[in-house]
Amino acid sequence: MDYNNHNTTLRTNKHLNFEERFYLEKRIVLGDSITAISRALGRSRTTIYTELKRGTVIQIRQGKSQLVYLADSGQATYERQRVGSFNTMRIGAIEAFINWIESKVLNDHWSFDAAVGYAKHKGLFVRNEMVCAKTLYNYLHKGVLGIKAIDLPLVVRRSQRKSISRKHKRELGKSIELRDPKIETREEFGHWELDTVRGAKDKTALVFITLLEHKSRLYVALRCLSARSTDVKETLHAWLNTFKDINLACLCKIITADNGLEFAEISDLENETLSIYFARPYSAWERESNERHNGLLRRCIPKGIPIKTVSKETIQRTLQWCNNLLRKILNYRTPWMSFLEKLIKL
Repeated sequence: MDYNNHNTTLRTNKHLNFEERFYLEKRIVLGDSITAISRALGRSRTTIYTELKRGTVIQIRQGKSQLVYLADSGQATYERQRVGSFNTMRIGAIEAFINWIESKVLNDHWSFDAAVGYAKHKGLFVRNEMVCAKTLYNYLHKGVLGIKAIDLPLVVRRSQRKSISRKHKRELGKSIELRDPKIETREEFGHWELDTVRGAKDKTALVFITLLEHKSRLYVALRCLSARSTDVKETLHAWLNTFKDINLACLCKIITADNGLEFAEISDLENETLSIYFARPYSAWERESNERHNGLLRRCIPKGIPIKTVSKETIQRTLQWCNNLLRKILNYRTPWMSFLEKLIKL
């Protein structure tokens, strides 16, 4: 067979055909390297690796199972995945979907991923009537949507690193380094992250105490009289007491707090079923989920607005919005749904 692909010029937007897959199968059997094969076919190494993943199957040979690449399997998988594919730049063909996406982003402040996941989960559109989140971002940057980057806060948000003096920052209570590393897997229910969100820059002004359950991502915001450690401890204690009719030992096992002085007294709340740890100073990434949700709270209650001016209805509406956003990491369920599922099992 004459191969016209024996060159080093990479071809883009061209899919492997069956002859090329057959050629790949034979070269793999001969033990040739991926680099040599990619050069022979004029494709990138990534394309070859993707094809190998697509067409590799398990075969039993001499009583042992082996992973083998087969051109027939690769071609069949490719054809199955191509069913229903279409030119995604034909905006007119998906106009209803685009209008719905724009409404969700502008009116409900959803992300592209949350909107696409919800549409798939509810079966609102057939395959040829919608595109994935990545394609929507491509549309956004091409300027073909009625949405601007500024409408998606996470797209325009920039990392603002501040020069902070790290001297004389004391650590409160037990360090997160003493916490069981298994907690990072998020497989166990009942582990919470704790922080404060301030409005006006006044230690005596009202603040929010925010908590996030590690596994379900349920987010809670409690109004607190001030950022004084005694007020924070009393507010947290009152919240824990609301679960007295539930098995608190299962619902709240561990709290990991920020290292701020407002949490200096919460270690007093520890008992035989509740442990409290503190993140290391200037290490917000150790409570990354809580920090991210504080950012969601800030979308509705911007920095600088006094907490005392925020109505109870606004707080409830904001928390309802946060906890009813479909999350990809939760298999397109909401934090509230995930939390209730775990709660029922207690």
